[in-house]
Amino acid sequence: MKLAGKVALVTGAAHRVGKAIALALAREGADLIVHYGRSAAAAQETAREIEALGRRAVTLQADLRSWEAAAALGRAALEAFGRVDILVNSASSFVSKEYLETSEEEFDLALDVNVRAPFVLSQVIAKAMIAGEGGTIVNIVDESAFYPWRTYVAHGVSKAALLALTRAQTLVLGPKVRVNAVCPGPVLKPPDYTDEAWEALRNTNPLHALGSAEQVAEAVLFLVAGPPFINGDCIVLDGGRMWQHQ
Repeated sequence: MKLAGKVALVTGAAHRVGKAIALALAREGADLIVHYGRSAAAAQETAREIEALGRRAVTLQADLRSWEAAAALGRAALEAFGRVDILVNSASSFVSKEYLETSEEEFDLALDVNVRAPFVLSQVIAKAMIAGEGGTIVNIVDESAFYPWRTYVAHGVSKAALLALTRAQTLVLGPKVRVNAVCPGPVLKPPDYTDEAWEALRNTNPLHALGSAEQVAEAVLFLVAGPPFINGDCIVLDGGRMWQHQ
């Protein structure tokens, strides 16, 4: 197994993409710290599935809207198994709101969860990685980091900032820490999408296909366990859809 003996922290690992990433890392031999915000039961189920794969798992709760809570999550994760070799910043807020109607609270939610939490959590974990044997960080952005979505302006600003953070981390955390990003396109239907709208994305995609959470997990695994010279990159996982916006 490619990650035998490694420890990974995945934020937002209770469900959806975060869960798929956590399970993929466990299948390759990693022990997991499963972070959750409010989904305690779902996080416990993720942990049970990891343990069924023969790996160790602990669940840690943290409200990523808080700087101190994100920092405390990093400290608790390091204490859980004595180290963290892999950090995947997957947790995300995803609020649909027109720009002219966006409130201060909604703007702060997007920036706090999608940028500030990865910023401070990576600070804590990277310091330990640098003092130890090194490690890898993967940030999950999305297509709004590259082009605007009309009803997700605050979200897009936050994801563009997370991509910028990825590139800055690449410069300041080497040579012991590699940092990359994954940019999923349509892989899981958003809660506010109808089935018809979701299928329309399939029909307009150059591949006439939709992705999956498992494919995002495969991309993360590639960045974590693949060629060690990949650094500061972003894998766009959208079937070529981005080029429709050029």
